[in-house]
Amino acid sequence: MSELIHDPLFIYTVAFVVFAILAYVYGRKPLLGWLDAGIAEIRAELDEARRLRAEAETALADCKTKQAAAESDAKAIISRAQEQAELMRRKAADDLEASLKRQEQIAAERIRLAEAEAVADVRRAAIDMAMTMARKALAENMPEADAARLVDQAIGDVSALKKTAPKAA
Repeated sequence: MSELIHDPLFIYTVAFVVFAILAYVYGRKPLLGWLDAGIAEIRAELDEARRLRAEAETALADCKTKQAAAESDAKAIISRAQEQAELMRRKAADDLEASLKRQEQIAAERIRLAEAEAVADVRRAAIDMAMTMARKALAENMPEADAARLVDQAIGDVSALKKTAPKAA
């Protein structure tokens, strides 16, 4: 046995075994505590990750719901806008048609008035010319007494014609 004590390999082996026993006895609790703390920290992080994932899924579902609602609102707005555009187009077409009819009526009225005025002007000119020619013919060919009587009669006829002629507006 004395040989064993002098053998360095034996001393290293005994020292290692003593170290291992001391490390096991004194280091086991701190090492296990350190490992348990690490495990608890990892579990806490996993729980936090699960909670965040659940919140993210809830937020995603809310966003999808809001997106679907926004899409349906957008479709409704587009539909209403198209309906309003169609109504506005119809109203504009109706207004244009009514405006054209009014313009046509105004133009027809102006034409009618211009025709009536032209007819009246022609009548007046014809009457004036006839009176001038009648005076000239009567003055040259008729005795004065007959001429005066015919002039008075023509003036009466002209006055009657002027009263029955349409008036220009």
